[in-house]
Amino acid sequence: MTPGIRFLFVLLISLPGLLRAQSAADFTVEVKAGKYTRYQTPVQVNLPKPLPAGALYTLKNTKTGKSAVAQLLDSVTLVFILPDSMAPGTWNTYTASAIARNKAPQHAVTVARKKNGLQVSIKNKPIFFYHTQEAMPPADSPSYYRRSGFIHPLYSPGGQILTDDFPAGHTHQHAIFNAWTNTTFRKEFVDFWNQHHKRGTVEHIEVTRIKEGPVVTELRVKLRHKSLLHGEILREMWVIRVYPFSDYYLFDLISEERNVTTDTLFLNKYHYGGLGFRGSSHWNDHDKKNFQDHWHILTSEGIRDSAANHTHARWVDASGLINGRAVGATVFDHPVNFRYPQPIRVHPSMPYWVYSPVVDGAFTINPGTWYRSQYRYYVHQQMADIATLERFEKDWVVPPDVTVTGL
Repeated sequence: MTPGIRFLFVLLISLPGLLRAQSAADFTVEVKAGKYTRYQTPVQVNLPKPLPAGALYTLKNTKTGKSAVAQLLDSVTLVFILPDSMAPGTWNTYTASAIARNKAPQHAVTVARKKNGLQVSIKNKPIFFYHTQEAMPPADSPSYYRRSGFIHPLYSPGGQILTDDFPAGHTHQHAIFNAWTNTTFRKEFVDFWNQHHKRGTVEHIEVTRIKEGPVVTELRVKLRHKSLLHGEILREMWVIRVYPFSDYYLFDLISEERNVTTDTLFLNKYHYGGLGFRGSSHWNDHDKKNFQDHWHILTSEGIRDSAANHTHARWVDASGLINGRAVGATVFDHPVNFRYPQPIRVHPSMPYWVYSPVVDGAFTINPGTWYRSQYRYYVHQQMADIATLERFEKDWVVPPDVTVTGL
C-alpha cells in the first residue's frame, strides 16, 4: 500500500468518528443567572463568529439533561428560552448541537398574510393583528381618521380583546400606535397624533421581513410619519419579536424613527405623545354600548390609576374585567430608551396611556439621525401580579450573562 493510499484509508476510517465528535458539541453556552431568579427566560447572545443563517441547534444542559431549541435571528445572534429554572447566583452549561433541517421543530408562532394586514397567532389562537391597509373609521366619522400601521386587536390568551380602535370619544386613537403630538417642522406646527387637526398622520409603507421560527417569530415593517403640508418627515421601522408562550403572550416592539429630510424636527415639551396603548371599549365609560367596568393602572413605582399621570415608570400594567374575566397587558420600558425610566401620560377618565419622553422637555430629531426605543409586552389572563412583573422586568433589562465558547 502506497503512503498516499494508506493516508486516504486512515482518513476514511477516521472520518465518521471525526464527524461524530463535531456534531456531539458544535459549541458550548454558559448561562449565569446573576442576582435574579430565572424561569422561561428569553435569552439573546451575540456569537463570536458567524454561523449559517437559519440554522437551529439543540442546547442540552450538561447536568440535568434538559434541552431547548436555539434559533439564529441572523448569522451572529442566537436566541433561546431557558429550559431550566435558575436560582440567583447559579449557572448552567449547555452543549449546542446542530439540528438537521428535516428534523426542525414546527414554528409555534405563525403569521398569516391577510388582505388588510398580518395576523399573528400561536397554536391557532390569535395574538394580534397588524394593519397594513388603511382601516376606515365608523360611518358617522370623517374619513380623515383612516389609519394604517398599528396593532389591533390585541388578544388575551383567553380570547378577550384588550384594545380598541376608533374609540368613542377619541376616534384618532388606534390600540398600539406610535405618534408625536406637538412638533415643529420648517417653522410649521405638525401633529401626527390628532388627525382632525389635519396637520399630519402615520401610515404603513411595506412589510420587509416575516421570519417564523420555533423560538422567535420576527416581523419587520416600515411606516412613515408625514406632514400633510411637507410630506414624509420620519421613516420608521418596527421590529416585532414574538415568543412561543401560549399561557401568556410575550413580544418585543423595537422602533427606529429616522428623519429623512434636510431639516430638524423639533419635538416640543407637551403632556402626551409617543407610544400609546388604547384599552378595550369595555373599559371606556364614554362608550355607552360596550362599557362594562373601569380598567386599573399600576406602575413599577406602585402608583395607581390617574395618579400615575406624568410619573416615571419602568413598567406599566393595565388590567381589568372583560366579560367577567380578568385580563391585562404590561409594557416594560428599557434602559436604552431616551429619558429612562420614561414619563407616562395616563388619561384621567378614558382607558389610554402613553410612554411620553416629551413630558420632561423638548428634544430634536436632526436630519439623518435616529430616535430609537424598545419595549416588551406581556399579555396575561389575570390582574397584575407584582412579583411576576418584577421577574419579567429583570429578564428584560438585566438579562442573564451568557458566554459562548468552542466556535
